Amino acid sequence: MSAIVVGASSGLGRALASELAAKKHDLLLVASDPRDLEAIASDLHLRHGIAVRTLALDLGREFDPGARILAALDDLPPPEALLLPAGMSRSDDALSLDAGAIGQLLAINLHAPLAIVHALLPRLLETGGTVVLFGSIAAVRGRGRNVVYASAKRGLVSLYESLRHRYRPGELRVQLYQLGFLATNLTHGMTLPTAPAEPSAIARTVVRRLGRGSSLRYLPEKFELIALAVRALPWSLYRRMKG
Repeated sequence: MSAIVVGASSGLGRALASELAAKKHDLLLVASDPRDLEAIASDLHLRHGIAVRTLALDLGREFDPGARILAALDDLPPPEALLLPAGMSRSDDALSLDAGAIGQLLAINLHAPLAIVHALLPRLLETGGTVVLFGSIAAVRGRGRNVVYASAKRGLVSLYESLRHRYRPGELRVQLYQLGFLATNLTHGMTLPTAPAEPSAIARTVVRRLGRGSSLRYLPEKFELIALAVRALPWSLYRRMKG
């Protein structure tokens, strides 16, 4: 069996690829930069003796990413897991973006996961596989920033619920992780309300739970309490919060 990691070249995606390789999963790694992908693939193959294929794909420009991924699976065993940590945010995403920028954010954060899941569903149903989606604490409640990003991540919640509604756990497992702050290049140097989690720690939890049924979880787990508190605030109080 094999696993597919979309957004595999940095941050959480790279950590997931490393953890899956350590568990002896053959891999298809998808990201935009072919040089990064080849370096990662060579390293994982040498260290773990697994088969690793790569696919350079710009999710912001590709109309049918699922078809490209299906074609790249030809030499690998049937996929048992599809993990979609790919994402993009912008610091100026505050109701001032032009249509092109909005389209790019939606393409990467919502269109690509939807299109890829739809394309790979038949293969995953054959293996009783797992779809792993990654949302964000930023989408718990609408704010004056991260507007398009949060809207797209909220859309992933609906995709998660739709897949769980349509398929029994024995047919397809669906897991959604609502992520808090991670220690990546996107958060480097930022002043954050809480210490960011290491992607490797998140990856270990995600890979360990691949076969444990469908669920929605917050990682790190403390963000579930934060989300509950934010949702519980009266609108008059919530609106006064900065951002």
